[in-house]
Amino acid sequence: MNKLKTLFVVLSVFTFCVSAAYASGMDGLIKKSNLNKTSTIAVSVKDAKSGRVVYQYNENKLMNPASVQKIFTMKSAYEELGSGYTFKTTAYLDKKGNLYIKLGADPTLTRNSLITLLKSVKEKYNKPVNDIVLDSSIIDNRQWGTGWMWDDDTNELLPKFSPFSINENKIEITLSPGKNGSNPEIRNKSSYTMHIVNRLKNGKDNNISLERMPWISSDLTYVTGDINSPLKIKLPVDSVERYFTGELNAALAGAGIKHNGALKFAPLPSGVNKVAEISSAPLNEIVNLTLKDSNNFYAEMIFKTAGGHFAKDTGTAESAVKMFDNYYSDLKNYSYEIVDGCGISRNNLLTADWITDALNKIYNEKNSQNFINLLAKPMQGTMSDRLLNISLKLRAKTGTASGISSIAGYIDTKSGKKYSFAILIQNHNMDTIDVKKFEDSLINEIYKM
Repeated sequence: MNKLKTLFVVLSVFTFCVSAAYASGMDGLIKKSNLNKTSTIAVSVKDAKSGRVVYQYNENKLMNPASVQKIFTMKSAYEELGSGYTFKTTAYLDKKGNLYIKLGADPTLTRNSLITLLKSVKEKYNKPVNDIVLDSSIIDNRQWGTGWMWDDDTNELLPKFSPFSINENKIEITLSPGKNGSNPEIRNKSSYTMHIVNRLKNGKDNNISLERMPWISSDLTYVTGDINSPLKIKLPVDSVERYFTGELNAALAGAGIKHNGALKFAPLPSGVNKVAEISSAPLNEIVNLTLKDSNNFYAEMIFKTAGGHFAKDTGTAESAVKMFDNYYSDLKNYSYEIVDGCGISRNNLLTADWITDALNKIYNEKNSQNFINLLAKPMQGTMSDRLLNISLKLRAKTGTASGISSIAGYIDTKSGKKYSFAILIQNHNMDTIDVKKFEDSLINEIYKM
């Protein structure tokens, strides 16, 4: 017995010494970095199964998580809706020949899929329809997140979100340099009319900026800069309802359906007959794309839809946050702030300690690997060119915004342990690539543990 006690003490001392050595290595990397002099760095590393703290630094500081937040908003939505949930867009007819379309907040809806729906309608009702009535009650029509930056309005990664969403609410414009000294051209082949102010100049390189100035007009997009070769740019639409109705009219024509009445907006009445329906891919596939490619639009549509399901009402950001709070309510009493699904709002605040606790909660649930496998590994999505040396050992989600960088996930260490980790960096003014390299150096140090 005494020998066993002695062995236990020796092993405990050895483990403590090894942990202390690795902690010293992490401390050295952080404290010697230029980032630590001017920015805030927070790190938390825990044993994913036991919750044992392996390393922490500024772990209780509230910081903006950027897109790392998607792990946790998407997990709460995934549990609320179920991995096999599909977004349905459904068509109904009444006895007067009015066509009702109940929108399903499908983030993957396109004009072609709408044509498919309407062709099914025509197969069952080969006559002109009267009024077309859109039921958009599944989520609210607040199209921009709380705390989002107004100058991101032209950012293709941040289109507006709404029940009236199609083609991710973006159009493609083509920019071309002028020939033989003529002025550059901008072409919009979409049926959606957008007022574009062309301030382009012929130049030696392509250096383009896009801007909207809502204090002047909400319907003007300024394209400024130099252009040397043709460019195709995805541009978020400024009016999602106008864009949707334009695409709906195009889909009606594509399906060969004529209508004689008006376009209206109202809840679906009773007594109408369901005639056709289209469904998205299952939620697990859409969440997979959301996490790997950090799709903000998908994240917001999923989060609000799940919030409505939770509240048994129209989905809102507020009901989605309540769903989030409920899912993570078994974690210890943390202070945090969540206002959107994608993490882009500057109002979002999490601690590194909360993140690793939440990761551990996810890891220790039944069938947890099904969700964890939806996270990117090196060579995939936003992790495509990072940490290739440990590509089979890592599942993670990155986050990037102006002055903000983050990464969190799970790592299988060299010694065979499974750790959860979170690295948050805020208020930096360095090149993003250099900040990401610093994060990678910390993760490689964690891998050695």
